[in-house]
Amino acid sequence: MNAVSKTNRKLTILTVVLMTLSLWAYRESVNRADRFQRGQVFLSNLNPDEIASVEIRQADESVTLERQGETFRVVEEQGYPASNAAVNRLVGDLLELSLEKEVGTGTELAAELELEPVGPSTVEVLFQDAAQKEMVRMRLGLPFESGPGRYVQRLDRPDDPIYLTSGEVHVTVDSSAFLRQQIIDVPVSEIARIAGADFTLTRQAEGGELRLIDAAASEKTRGKQIGELESILRNLSFENVFVADDEAVRDLDLLPTLSVDLEDGSGYDLAVAEREGRYFLRIAGRHAVSQVAITLDEAEEELQEKADMLTRADEIDDFNQFHGSWIYEIGEAEGRKLLLRKADLVEAETS
Repeated sequence: MNAVSKTNRKLTILTVVLMTLSLWAYRESVNRADRFQRGQVFLSNLNPDEIASVEIRQADESVTLERQGETFRVVEEQGYPASNAAVNRLVGDLLELSLEKEVGTGTELAAELELEPVGPSTVEVLFQDAAQKEMVRMRLGLPFESGPGRYVQRLDRPDDPIYLTSGEVHVTVDSSAFLRQQIIDVPVSEIARIAGADFTLTRQAEGGELRLIDAAASEKTRGKQIGELESILRNLSFENVFVADDEAVRDLDLLPTLSVDLEDGSGYDLAVAEREGRYFLRIAGRHAVSQVAITLDEAEEELQEKADMLTRADEIDDFNQFHGSWIYEIGEAEGRKLLLRKADLVEAETS
């Protein structure tokens, strides 16, 4: 064998060795990537910005969240807006879910841990994108008996193993837990006047107290009850919500109860009905803007004031467009405040 042939043979062998080493290194890297590591994130490939719907099921209960623009709606609650905080908490908790160990595979193990078939402890969560394509389908099974973990498995990836999570996992199927329950939130300082069925409260001066203007000189007012009325629109929230023509609330006798005027000239009117100890509310906003005339010689302050009026009028119109479709069930404490009368605001006369 001449020198050239020996050199060519060496090069051929070297090429084969390098290719073998390259293939081995690739397989090792894949194996390392697939190898379980304690503390790894369960849903590492889920992009929250692409989530268009979330379905959660457990036993006979379910809740479906559908994205509309920048917010989600709760399908089971007739499409009422979901709380951004509640949705973010759900998605964030699942994205942060870390794993303690890989448990195994197989139908027997899945059945033992109530992952397949679905048992009473099983919670299934499905994330879909805007094209209704399945992004992630996962199941939570039984909790770990000797610690805070819970068994979990992805169903959107064939033959994915069952894992034990590093900590507790709670996913609710209570649709009301996802609702944006705050109806309105108006600071006390913005209230200028409150008119009830038989009384009127007004603020005599900026920063002053609301006073009962039609009280007799001998009557002493109750500051606690007046304070409750003054803060009635502060974080006013509901317990249940109904479409206005829902059979459950269709025949309610909602009577005008309170009219609240704000310092900026706008206001809110509240109508309340009480049935068997439950209190129901309809709320509407109002403003005094019908048209605004602007001239070229107006001062900047006047133009800004008119711009603020128009902005506020738009806010009220948007408020009515949304809330006009709903009737809210509120708590007993709030319901009783709304039904206060003049007799409740003054001290009883003593002989």
